[in-house]
Amino acid sequence: MALIRTQALVSVSVPGYGLGRAAAALEQAIVPYADGRIVALTRSTNWAGAFFGRTELLAVVEYTPAA
Repeated sequence: MALIRTQALVSVSVPGYGLGRAAAALEQAIVPYADGRIVALTRSTNWAGAFFGRTELLAVVEYTPAA
């Protein structure tokens, strides 16, 4: 849940332990948010299954709402 109306939660998930791929996916996911910037970020991955598991990023994005 976002704190204020000009914030959104954005989540991405990629296969394996690919933090670079997850970051690229997050970059693409925030494109729809005008002037979007990440104000908080967390990562989740399963180290035991890093090659077969998933890497997930959850970000709070602050943006300028459409007029």
